[in-house]
Amino acid sequence: MKMTEKKVGLEELLDQIPVALTYVDPDGYILYRNRTAANRPSPGPREKGKNIRDCHADPQSLKKIVKIFDDFKQGRSIPHHYVSRRTGIQELVTLVPIFQEDRFVGCLSVIHPLEIQGENRTFPSSVK
Repeated sequence: MKMTEKKVGLEELLDQIPVALTYVDPDGYILYRNRTAANRPSPGPREKGKNIRDCHADPQSLKKIVKIFDDFKQGRSIPHHYVSRRTGIQELVTLVPIFQEDRFVGCLSVIHPLEIQGENRTFPSSVK
């Protein structure tokens, strides 16, 4: 790297990714979200310090979130994946458990839009 090049901070880098990234603690409180996540439509508050359970007002959705977090607290290290259609766009949601010294310390939510046609999956060209 040239000395004249500006170093990019991690949050600045993550804000450039056209994928919604949200990190929450083991109880579901939002500790971080990138710009894409902040601009994503939500039925409830999604700012830092809020609980993601408040974003899932639908009882079925809330039940699933509670189950996923229970799985992680019980030691599940495999991410949960599902397709959401809540915003009117099909989105792949991946919830990745984060562990430190075998203790569940949080969850990274990764959400990006999908166009699904038959067996082929592609990212839409409209993602900016």
